[in-house]
Amino acid sequence: MAKVLLVNPPFYRLLGSHYNANSLGIAYIASYLNKRGHDAWLYNADYVSDKNYGNLKKLFQNFNNYQNYFKNPDNELWNEVKNKILSFKPEWVGYTSYTANISAIKIISEKIRTADPHIKQVVGGVHATLDKNLLNTLTSIDFSIQREGEEAFTALVENKDPKIIPGVISRGKDKLINTGIAPVIKDIDNLPLPEKEKFWGIPESERKNVDVSYICTIRGCPYKCTYCASPFHWDRKTTRLRSPESVIEEMKNLKEKYWQGTKFDYSASANISDKESLKIEDNTLVYFVDDVFTVNKKRVKKLLRMMIDQKLGMRWKCEARADHLDDEICELMAEAGCERVKIGFESGSDRILSQVKKLETRDEMLKGAAMLKKAKVPFSAYFMAGFPGETDNDVRETIDFAKKVEADYYSLSVLAPYYGTELYDQLIANGHELDQQPWEYFFHQSPKPMVNDKISQKVLQEYLALNELNKKNKKKGYI
Repeated sequence: MAKVLLVNPPFYRLLGSHYNANSLGIAYIASYLNKRGHDAWLYNADYVSDKNYGNLKKLFQNFNNYQNYFKNPDNELWNEVKNKILSFKPEWVGYTSYTANISAIKIISEKIRTADPHIKQVVGGVHATLDKNLLNTLTSIDFSIQREGEEAFTALVENKDPKIIPGVISRGKDKLINTGIAPVIKDIDNLPLPEKEKFWGIPESERKNVDVSYICTIRGCPYKCTYCASPFHWDRKTTRLRSPESVIEEMKNLKEKYWQGTKFDYSASANISDKESLKIEDNTLVYFVDDVFTVNKKRVKKLLRMMIDQKLGMRWKCEARADHLDDEICELMAEAGCERVKIGFESGSDRILSQVKKLETRDEMLKGAAMLKKAKVPFSAYFMAGFPGETDNDVRETIDFAKKVEADYYSLSVLAPYYGTELYDQLIANGHELDQQPWEYFFHQSPKPMVNDKISQKVLQEYLALNELNKKNKKKGYI
């Protein structure tokens, strides 16, 4: 039996914000290991117990402070994380990665290597899948895992030769050894439910504040938007769907075992200063984290009808595309307890939408938004600014379009071209020196565009001022 600690590195707390949900990816790996008889725990280094710590409103404001953490590896926060990991006395430590947290993983893993060189360290997740040379950056990490980690991580822990484990990158004498991308796990219904109990470093009295409500019903996305890593992280051609029956069973399990006492929905807290508004007294909010929950209309309608027929009484939210919606889906969503649909509109310029291969038009998006409003299903609208070639006029089109959408909540980002995406590769080919930027700069809520200096500050501030619409919506009771 191996002793394993799977770590969600600090990120949002560096920005003065709450995000008390653990990574679902490492939760699945932990449950897989535990089913095999190992002792695997989760450590969410992003967790904070202070409910007045801040909210997502401060993300833009605190970006400079966030940068300062990486300038000082001896900051007390990094030492706190190191000490928590060492107190577990692990044989193996695994980190979940995305581009903006690579610098955090580097600092933490180096501290662990110095303190105890016998601990084996592994990195997986989106960035690890896309960056085949990541071990050259993370010099204290022993192995990198590409794509799904359940089988590959378990094989490492059980002392199989890393040079023959599909999906593993290891260190050879003179170069990295890459066994290639592993075949996808085809039947995801048979995976054990993600670990929701073994949280290291969180007192029992605070377990109720850990967000365990995330559910994944789909692995993969059939689309190929240029700014998104999903087509490359997953196998776009083999999008895998869980059966509605297995999803319903997980929802029941979640409600019966974990929904006790008061919980906080931090993921809905952006731009909300009143902490009391975050309370969810009945503790019944599921977040379906699929890239596109509605990707298969027949399946999602069956799932929604089962939620209604079985009277689960559970509120939930999901992510969807506007062009996947129809009146029947929206009506079923409302009846099944949908509290919010998150829609990535991205831009109000058809030119930009075409350029980034969104495969939707403004008219299609407005039609989807209208159907949600007709069914009285609240929805969040996600937008980005700062695309290559985007002009002030394009951003103004986005501003005007956003107002026409009349969303219940707006989430505004400034483009970060994440490593390994089609957009990132295009920019590198065109001479942008993105590969010279520290990884922590790749964050979609940095205060200024990374690749477009043609957008005026005046227009950018007008775009960000759409946040003011959220205050109006709060008064109306939408958020």
